[in-house]
Amino acid sequence: MKYIVSLVLVFFFYGSYAQTSADAAKHLGAGIVIGGVGGYTAHKLSNGSSGWIWAGAVGSAFAAGLAKEAIYDSSRGANWETRDVVFTTLGGVISALALEVFTGNGGSSRGGNSCGCLVAQLDNTNEIQLPVFVENGTGDITSELQAAYLLR
Repeated sequence: MKYIVSLVLVFFFYGSYAQTSADAAKHLGAGIVIGGVGGYTAHKLSNGSSGWIWAGAVGSAFAAGLAKEAIYDSSRGANWETRDVVFTTLGGVISALALEVFTGNGGSSRGGNSCGCLVAQLDNTNEIQLPVFVENGTGDITSELQAAYLLR
């Protein structure tokens, strides 16, 4: 799913003409913020489902870009600019990727433990039985532990 969205966005950018970097940065930033809110809301509502995180982040950024072009710009008499919608949607893709990393859903498709940490197994068969009371001990805890280990 991620690769298909990335491929579609690459084709959009390949055919688009360059616009001012300040305008593109504003749309990208707005898409990141809106996509982050939408994706995190979808994460909480779906109990961490990766597909819903992507749908929430990219969908909310795409909807915000469409609404901005359709409502705000048309009321001012400005022309429709598809590039603005694409940059806002790209911000949603970036926020979805960030949410995948920060919510711990990045490794779930590979199976196993998704935290990337090593799993330690405790071996409880070799427990040391400490003596409860020693009448003629030296008072040194190291020697008491060694004696308890050797006597076992």
